[in-house]
Amino acid sequence: LAHLDLPGNLGRLGPFEHVGSSASGLMVYRDLDVCVRGSDPTSAQVFGALHPVITHPGVYEVVYQDETGSRSPTGNPNDQRHYAVLRYEHQGHPWKIDITVWINPTTRPHLAEVERLRREATGTKRDAILWIKDIWHTRAEYNDTVGGTDIYTAVLDHDVRTPDEFAAHLRRHGTPAR
Repeated sequence: LAHLDLPGNLGRLGPFEHVGSSASGLMVYRDLDVCVRGSDPTSAQVFGALHPVITHPGVYEVVYQDETGSRSPTGNPNDQRHYAVLRYEHQGHPWKIDITVWINPTTRPHLAEVERLRREATGTKRDAILWIKDIWHTRAEYNDTVGGTDIYTAVLDHDVRTPDEFAAHLRRHGTPAR
């Protein structure tokens, strides 16, 4: 966050929010998720804020998606966004950085989820989440059909504690484990 000055650079577009597993303390691989709640920022404004970030010598890949208007993934106007994935090397370690710039300043559920995880994912629940995520994050379907949120829900709401129990949970709930 600090090395790329993400809060300073992206905060020019609106309220900056550090979310995801790095914020909740449940990170098992170098993955950083950040959001900005903008007020209808244009692509030019987003790229202006991203410029000092993506031109940093440690950034070696940038993928950008304009998910506004008809390209919104859900069709819901509140879900329109500018989305970028950066690959970044810091001290010899690769990082994946997901940047979402919402075009609507509506409060999103991400911060509440981080707080819930900090509050509830403790002790054996935290251990179970980290164990299951450590196994699953290397699988091809991770983040496509199965993600961290599925693991959090299974552990916190359905008492899942092992990778085998998680696979069975997915099968029961219509998401087959491959």
